[in-house]
Amino acid sequence: MDYFIKSVIAFLLFGTSIVSAQNFDQHFENKILRIDYHHIGDAKSESFEMKSFHAGGEWNGTRAYLTQPFEYGSILFEVYDSVTHELIFKRSYSTLFDEYKATERAEKEIGYFEECVNLPFPKKSIKFTFTSNSRKREATLKYTGYFNPKTTTCQPFVKEHDVMDLHIGGKPDQCLDILFIPDGYTKEEQEKLEKDMQRFADYVLDCSPYNENKKMINIRAVRAFSEESGITDPNKGELKKTLLNSSYNVLDLDRYLMCLNVWKMNAVADDAPYDHVVLICNSTKYGGGGIYNFYCTVNSEHQRSAYVIVHELGHGVGGLGDEYYTSEVSVRDYYPEGIEPVDPNLTTLVDFDTKWADLIESGLPVPTPAVEENRAKVGVYEGGGYVAEGVYRPYISCTMKDAVYNRFCPVCTRVLIETFKYYSNKIKNNEYHKVRPSNSVN
Repeated sequence: MDYFIKSVIAFLLFGTSIVSAQNFDQHFENKILRIDYHHIGDAKSESFEMKSFHAGGEWNGTRAYLTQPFEYGSILFEVYDSVTHELIFKRSYSTLFDEYKATERAEKEIGYFEECVNLPFPKKSIKFTFTSNSRKREATLKYTGYFNPKTTTCQPFVKEHDVMDLHIGGKPDQCLDILFIPDGYTKEEQEKLEKDMQRFADYVLDCSPYNENKKMINIRAVRAFSEESGITDPNKGELKKTLLNSSYNVLDLDRYLMCLNVWKMNAVADDAPYDHVVLICNSTKYGGGGIYNFYCTVNSEHQRSAYVIVHELGHGVGGLGDEYYTSEVSVRDYYPEGIEPVDPNLTTLVDFDTKWADLIESGLPVPTPAVEENRAKVGVYEGGGYVAEGVYRPYISCTMKDAVYNRFCPVCTRVLIETFKYYSNKIKNNEYHKVRPSNSVN
């Protein structure tokens, strides 16, 4: 690791003033409330349809920062005391629907997507809202609902699977908890499953900045088995009966390996503490995906598997955007001209001061030429977000741009460390780079 990245890590680890904690016990019990719902729509429409409420386990998310400071997602979920109207919980996340509505398919048909959101179980009646942020940063309130812990029907968690501790850095409510769920492994493949889970944990922990911050990270896996071995691959005519029915060619992109059974995925995850789910899919075919604060996937055996899991966790944990611009994708116009991206590692220079301007050395031109003498310098390099022009990235080569393991640039490193510290209750005032709020709710 070069000196500059070490300096960034040191700065983030030794801040001064502390963000004031909120009173968890005043509003919540020590267990989880999960809301399952359908996200429905096409390229021009969008709606939310509540399905069910589930409760159980223990709340393992941070208790100090109930209103998440990072708003990198397409959905803003907010919870209010229904009597006092006080905001008591906030979470930003993205979903597969956000990508779907930017595809050609969404011009022709309506999509139905399973989604979930977790919150601490409320002691009193709450109002909750879902606000959708468009790619143009226009915020629209889409749904308002209510939950009364005394009267609303709520299904209990059902524990079904054993849990493997792969790395424990601390208590669940003081760490980023990553949970691996295997898909496409039969009971006869239990030994392979366990070895694969540990191998992927090692991939994560051997990569900077995870490596230097192991005490703020927990990694577990569930021992969950499938009826058949392997993963569904529509383009090869292969249909597998697996635990979560993960599949290649989601959104008509062959390498896009994702899961549409999100409700069941989260029900399986109920067996263990988790902040973020990663599906380890039993396949030798290259593929994966990652969605901010939603879930990630990776195929189990490939020469690039180590790269894939940390790249996808860049999306899932840090909200980082793709910095490449030459590979095939199915989304269109994902970063509209004249709009500053919400992704912390991409800019259109519309509002660059909210991004990584503070990390650029004096005198370096903006935009920055991608020449050899700048290879180890934070700059503003054109090309990113699936397009060669108009979108800029912070480094010439980074794990979010190139298929290279363990090469997160200083900007992506800073974002990931901010996230670790958020989950471990160690974030300091002015130590995170919050993207400015999108437009007022319509």
